[in-house]
Amino acid sequence: MLKRICLQLFFLAIVFFSACKDGSDEEVATLDKKYNFDLQSYTLSIKDDFLNGTFSAFLSDSTIEYFDTLKQFYSTRQFKPIFISSFDDQDKVYAVLNILSKSDEHGLDSSMYHYLKIQNELLAALKDSIDNKIRYSHLSNAEILTADAVLKYAYHLRYGVVNPKELYPDSYFLPVPDSSKRNLFEPLVQEDVIDYLEKIQPADERYKKLQQALEEYSQKYKDIEWKLIPVPTKKIEPGYKDQIIAEIASRLITVGILDTSKSKVQDFTLFDSVIVDAIKEFQRQNGLADDGVIGKATIDRLNVSPEENIATIKINLERFRWLNYTDTAQYIVVNIPDFKLYVIENKKEKFAIKVCTGKKRPANYDERYKQYVKSKNWKMKPDDWETPMMYSQISYLILNPTWTVPPSIIREEIFAGVKKDSSYLSKKNFKVYQDGVEIDLTNVSINHLYTDKIPYRIVQDPGAGNALGRIKFMFENPFGIYLHDTPTRVPFSYSNRAVSHGCVRVEKPFLLSEYLLKGHSKWNNDYLKIETGQKITDKKIISEFYKKRAALRKNSSFGETTELKLEKKIPLFVDYYTAWVDEQGILNFRDDVYKKDVLLIERLGLKQKS
Repeated sequence: MLKRICLQLFFLAIVFFSACKDGSDEEVATLDKKYNFDLQSYTLSIKDDFLNGTFSAFLSDSTIEYFDTLKQFYSTRQFKPIFISSFDDQDKVYAVLNILSKSDEHGLDSSMYHYLKIQNELLAALKDSIDNKIRYSHLSNAEILTADAVLKYAYHLRYGVVNPKELYPDSYFLPVPDSSKRNLFEPLVQEDVIDYLEKIQPADERYKKLQQALEEYSQKYKDIEWKLIPVPTKKIEPGYKDQIIAEIASRLITVGILDTSKSKVQDFTLFDSVIVDAIKEFQRQNGLADDGVIGKATIDRLNVSPEENIATIKINLERFRWLNYTDTAQYIVVNIPDFKLYVIENKKEKFAIKVCTGKKRPANYDERYKQYVKSKNWKMKPDDWETPMMYSQISYLILNPTWTVPPSIIREEIFAGVKKDSSYLSKKNFKVYQDGVEIDLTNVSINHLYTDKIPYRIVQDPGAGNALGRIKFMFENPFGIYLHDTPTRVPFSYSNRAVSHGCVRVEKPFLLSEYLLKGHSKWNNDYLKIETGQKITDKKIISEFYKKRAALRKNSSFGETTELKLEKKIPLFVDYYTAWVDEQGILNFRDDVYKKDVLLIERLGLKQKS
């Protein structure tokens, strides 16, 4: 808002400079007449800026990202200006400045687009105390700054400020548009560059909603005093009475959750049902267990300042510039920090399911990995179970799957299990193979389970205790990642469900399978449940299935295990975002479970979270 007011004052200043002091209408007609504007001299000034280094020297403290490419582009047009054709004809540059003044609506800093410098150069060009050579130099500076700003702004809106594949080279595998194939100068050759810049604004509804939330949130918390609420020594249960409840209630009022139409803040010293309900709503909006109990996690989130939340909103706008789903009518998205799987059809959420994702890396991961690379000692390699961000398509299901244990899990879990209980492999329904031949479990050497090259292949048979549960949802990817059922149910009650070895555990796999099998010509969810040992009471369906079972499993079964091919592949996005507006219009925040926000906040030059 302040930038727009400044821009209006700037326009008024230009109008003021346009007026001549002598008084007659004829004499105040144009600035071009006043300063004896000569297009050829001005064009030579632009050429001089590009070819003789005067511009670079003038802006030694600035980043002119496209200087060399602009020099090539302007040379092809004999250095004729694009945005500022004379002292009088500056409408186009004012319109560009107006768009740049709104860059904060996208969470972007207008200084990246030389906003103030362009204004200053235009004003400097109109000073009466300078000669025309200097006047042209200021004007050509403004021309080049504007061209660079337009290219940069257009790129940022279409592709993002940061390349995620460079920022997260080992974890970001979602598709991004190939910016190398773009026409770099496309914004500069438009008949109406203003219309072009307005039309390249991201059209994704997620983006628009979060953009609106940024504006509203920034206005709501402008200049607000933010005091930290002390963390209680023990959890605060309903019925608790203390002055800290008033502080918590005050914060809930500030964030717009607690209604004070019938109560005064000073009355809130008892943790009664009114505040409990408000706490539950706050917990839901922030991905916490909505139990209405106030512990450290809830207080920590209540203490996150508006400035920090604004930074989070801005970096998620950046994420939404990298990738949108608008071209996909039907898809599934797993949001890692939210620990949820969403099924989307025609931009509407059909349903959501809790998931568990990979454990976060150890705090000293980078340093340990460097030591491992240097030493080549496998024992020094740190665990990396983080679920990568990626795109694929769910193409088939595996019913009653076996589980071939990865070597890293053999070393971490199987070794510890056998060391503690010699009958561990038998109890967990494992088979062990050596050189392709199954061996007796009593012949397995415990020492060989904790080596660089493990001589065994360990496979868990299908069954109730199988680590993958009753269903795997398969999609092609180079990481061996898949969605799957699990017999381990307790973690689904956690708010932080980063507990797996990288795969995504699904709380309600049969709800997902029902959706994926909708309209399938052979299989349905009842058949799938019978095949995986689930209870079906309709005897007619059971009878019908067993008549068809042999045909359904033909050429796709391996013992108890069956592959069920989908007739329609479903796009799957495994993404990572920590702020968004949900379908009810509520702004949500989530913890930065893998510390991806920290890198992006730093790269965009925003305030770091404390």
